[in-house]
Amino acid sequence: MLYNGGNPGSLFRGAFMQSGFPMPVGPLEQGQVYYDYTVEQVNCSSAADTLDCLRSAPYEALQAVFNQMPSAFTYQVCVISLS
Repeated sequence: MLYNGGNPGSLFRGAFMQSGFPMPVGPLEQGQVYYDYTVEQVNCSSAADTLDCLRSAPYEALQAVFNQMPSAFTYQVCVISLS
C-alpha cells in the first residue's frame, strides 16, 4: 500500500486489515494454493487475467473466501518434498 509514495494508482482498490503480526509463509510458491482457491471460489477461473478479475470481485465473495483461510490458530500439516 506504500507503493509509489503512497499513490498506488489502479493497483489497489481496497485493503483488508489484520490485527497481530504477519504470519511467516515460507517460500512464495506455498501461497499459490490459496490464490488458486480464491480464484476458483469467486468464479474467476475462466478469466484471462485472474488478478484483474479478483480486483473487481464483490467484497462479500472475497470476505467469504478469506474467512475460510487458515489463521494463526489453525493447525496446518506441511508436506515437504525431499526429491
